[in-house]
Amino acid sequence: MSGIMDKLRQWGRPWAAGTEPVEIHRAILEDVLSQVVAIGGGRRVFPFDRVEVKLLAMSPEEKTRLEAIAEGGWNLAREVQERLKTQGVRVPEGLEMPVLVTEERAPEFGDRRYALGFRKATQGEAAAGNRSARNVRPVLHLTIVKGKAAQDTYDFAADRIYIGRLEEVLDAAGRVKRRNDVAFLEEGDLSQTVSREHARIAWDPESGAFWLRDEGSASGTLLFRHGRSIEVSRHDRRGVKLEDGDEVYLGRAAVKVGISPSTSL
Repeated sequence: MSGIMDKLRQWGRPWAAGTEPVEIHRAILEDVLSQVVAIGGGRRVFPFDRVEVKLLAMSPEEKTRLEAIAEGGWNLAREVQERLKTQGVRVPEGLEMPVLVTEERAPEFGDRRYALGFRKATQGEAAAGNRSARNVRPVLHLTIVKGKAAQDTYDFAADRIYIGRLEEVLDAAGRVKRRNDVAFLEEGDLSQTVSREHARIAWDPESGAFWLRDEGSASGTLLFRHGRSIEVSRHDRRGVKLEDGDEVYLGRAAVKVGISPSTSL
């Protein structure tokens, strides 16, 4: 028991540079934001589009903990971009901040437990990277949060996903005219508000995004994002671009959107 308590006390101590994990996180952000450059006329820019972060672990156990903190609790690139926008600084497109945890002490760490490497891609690298990012389709995750469907969760790597009530929609002659990839059931008041041909989601490689379109549904389609609602008009042929974490209301039924990078190369 004493051994466990010693490990917990050790983890609770300040880092070698005098900071705890939350403080090292703050120090990284401050160091990165200090790289902002004034270009005249009251304008400021952040001159890098890639910041490589290294964390120094003192043991395999600490390495595991730091990796969990960096992967599960930090989103450095998003935090930097949000702070830059707040300060009126031009934000680089596609800022990347990968985090590597290592046990190898190198001169670049100095007396700190982290090191930063700043990099600006050439125009050719940036163009190639943007094309590659647009062409690699991520995985779309849809989770039913209101209403009843044939499945509770769906994962898609397709260019087009149809959403509606019933798995097969028939025409007047009884022929199949549409198959819904996300099929709500006939049972339940919420599911009944989903039209048989309610909406579709399409992948657009040019914008590198999924777009949601209402297909003339009776009850309408709404998208909830960060506490506000966005109407998906049936008259908008392109629709609304989806983001990770969106909630899509199809009538009174709803699905949660998740978007993650594809594991295929």
